[in-house]
Parts: sequence; structure tokens; C-alpha cells
Amino acid sequence: MFTACFRLEQMEDHFIASHLVSINRKIVGNGPLGRVNRVRLIGALTGRFTLFQMLDPYAFMEAEIFPEHLKKWVKIPGCIMRIALAGAALLTLWFSFEWLCTTVSKPANDLKMLCIAILITCFVLGLLAVLVRVYISFFKLDELESLLNNSYFVARNRRVMGSSLYGRYCRLSHISTMLLLDDDFLSKSDPYAMDDIARFPLSLRRLVNIPNRMLAYSVVGFCVLFLCGNLFGIIG
Repeated sequence: MFTACFRLEQMEDHFIASHLVSINRKIVGNGPLGRVNRVRLIGALTGRFTLFQMLDPYAFMEAEIFPEHLKKWVKIPGCIMRIALAGAALLTLWFSFEWLCTTVSKPANDLKMLCIAILITCFVLGLLAVLVRVYISFFKLDELESLLNNSYFVARNRRVMGSSLYGRYCRLSHISTMLLLDDDFLSKSDPYAMDDIARFPLSLRRLVNIPNRMLAYSVVGFCVLFLCGNLFGIIG
């Protein structure tokens, strides 16, 4: 909030060629939530971004030369948010484990035990997918990125996100997203990467996409089964 109140204009003045920053300023306005949203956008341009934001590559080019004394006002809230999300995830896992132990210790019919078994399977598959992605990000990422040398965003992520666990995971996530994009979107966001993606080896494409889909299906399956089970009183 401090950054949104006292540093926002100074940060936005740096983005001269970016249409994304100027349009966002007009759309979200100058209210407290709007200013926070504008700070969040600048944080995305200097860190992990969304798919839609790729359509304005000039904003990222300007963000790469963003002054360090201003960048810290964006990085600190981002770090606090990541720590909070990590803490929330750990608490969720702990409460889920407690709930599972309590549920299993009670008498249950076959349908309830089947639902619990499927929930555990989804959780284990999701965890395995995350571990596989972490392994790939440390031992295969350089090879994957070398095949996308012409991509501005791959090179940008390597420079900006760094080689930490979080940075490597984000870099891998972006590559997995790029492999799913259609040519029309790539031609507007990262046109020089189109030939590299077309020549991307099928074996490595599967290596990136399979854990990604495993994680997505596991999360969706877990959430749907858990909600439906509680809704119909099966595991409630």
C-alpha cells in the first residue's frame, strides 16, 4: 500500500513505450485498489507474468532496465506474498493430513473409503508431478532453453528470474506454456520463437507436458471429488 501511494507515479513514468501500463492506469483508476493493481502489474513485468501480458513485449524490455532503487519496492511485497502463500499451502497440507487421519480412524463404508483412496491418489500424483518438474528445472532446463534461443521471453526469464528454485520453476512453467500456444498468439507476442517451437523435439515436449498435465488433472480431480464428496455427504 505504501508503494501504491508514494512510489507508483515514479515507477510508471519509467514505462514510456508500454501500452499495457498506460491502459491499465486508465482502466483500474486511481482508487486504493486500482493503485494496488497498477503496482501488481509492474511487479509482474519485473518478475513472473501472465499470458496476456506477453502481448506487450516492449513493457518487458523497459522493465529489464527498471531502476534498482524502484525495483525493491515491487520485489519486497512479492516476496512477502510468496511466503504467505507458501505458509498457507503448508497449513492446508497439515489440516488435510489431520482431517485424513480423523476420517480414516472412524468407521466408514466402502464408498467413503474408495473416495478417500482416490483423494490420496490424486494428492500423491500431484506431489510426484511437482517433484518431477523440480527435477527437470534443475537438470534439464538448460537443454530446453538452448532449443529456444530465439525466444525473447525465454532469454528474459533466464536474466530476470535467476537460478533459484522459484526462478527455475517459473522458467520451466513458461516453456511448458509456450509449447501449448497457437501460432497466432506467438506471432503477436514472441514471433522469433515460432521456428524454435516448431523444431522442438517430441521427446522433450512430452517430458515438459506430461508432468504439467498430471499436476493439472490431479488438482482438478482432487478438488472436484472433495467438493462433491462433501456436497453429497460421502466424506463429510
